[in-house]
Amino acid sequence: MPLFTAGAARAAEKLGVTLLPPLTGIGVAALAEPDILVEIEATAVIE
Repeated sequence: MPLFTAGAARAAEKLGVTLLPPLTGIGVAALAEPDILVEIEATAVIE
């Protein structure tokens, strides 16, 4: 998790914005059914 928050801090600094909590990161070690394929789509909005 430290690498994730460090990357978020670098991105915020590069964009000139303040990193505001809450910052949520979710890690999954294993799925209940290993043969299931999971696809996640996300959109980042920067104003």
